[in-house]
Amino acid sequence: MRNRFGENAEIHYRDLDAPGVREEHADTAERIETAGLLLPVTVVDGAPTYDGAISYPAILRAVQERLTRLAELAE
Repeated sequence: MRNRFGENAEIHYRDLDAPGVREEHADTAERIETAGLLLPVTVVDGAPTYDGAISYPAILRAVQERLTRLAELAE
């Protein structure tokens, strides 16, 4: 991720079953549960993006799309 996006993107792993994580990320956890998504869930900028599996290429695409949208908004 750092090789491709430098300081513009980070990956964080959150285990909703770990102590304190569900409370700390209550909004995201509630969206995941309300939508009936399957764990693991990939979240990009707070929005659940993929569920049921982890795909590094899919994460890279989602991050690239998000960074492109942000750059376009900044213009």
